[in-house]
Amino acid sequence: MPKLKQKLKKLIDKAKSQKTAYFKLLSQKLNLIAENIKNSIKLGGLSEHQAKSLVLIFLIAFTGFVILFRQYYSDNFFPQKNYVEKKNPKEIEKEKLRKDLSILVKGHPIEMMIPYIAKKDRVTAAYLIGIAKKESNWGKRHPALAGQDCYNYWGFRAQRERMGSGGHTCFDSPREAVDVVSRRIAEIIERNDAQSAHDMLVWKCGSDCSVTGGQRDADKWALDVDFYAEKILN
Repeated sequence: MPKLKQKLKKLIDKAKSQKTAYFKLLSQKLNLIAENIKNSIKLGGLSEHQAKSLVLIFLIAFTGFVILFRQYYSDNFFPQKNYVEKKNPKEIEKEKLRKDLSILVKGHPIEMMIPYIAKKDRVTAAYLIGIAKKESNWGKRHPALAGQDCYNYWGFRAQRERMGSGGHTCFDSPREAVDVVSRRIAEIIERNDAQSAHDMLVWKCGSDCSVTGGQRDADKWALDVDFYAEKILN
């Protein structure tokens, strides 16, 4: 800290010294010009028109000199700081995740949910995308209630007051859908220490894959989910 103060004091002293030198030089030049004008007028060397022109030129030169001096002084002794907002690694990762998701699902109904999906951790977001692709082609096939989109693109079934076609849960908004479904997916991942969709077959099969198409169908489900989830994970 003392060294910083000493350095700052030297800069200030230098600035004051140069400022004094500039104004001393300016004063000398002004005096010289004034004396020349005075002598010229006395000797009748200048007409009225020439005198007015000279004064105008002097004023322009003086103004330019002052502007240049202020710019020099500002640039060398009070440089502008470039305040760039530094984003932390977590924010950078979220922005990258959002971009990756948006590119992958562009043009599909689930695209409107990307701002909410991108707030989840990358693994949960990856399986939200993978399962939604398998179950609804990212929202192109979806349950409805009274002709309205239920925002359920994952084949999610949980009994609620509003139930959509096929016995699927109907959500009130895209945000609610993402929050509820992502919470369930995160629970399955944590409980099963899931390394792939094969560890998440409970989503497809419930407690028994034999009643939901058999093991072969379940394996195909996991393979397809992983194919799209890995595009986000890798």
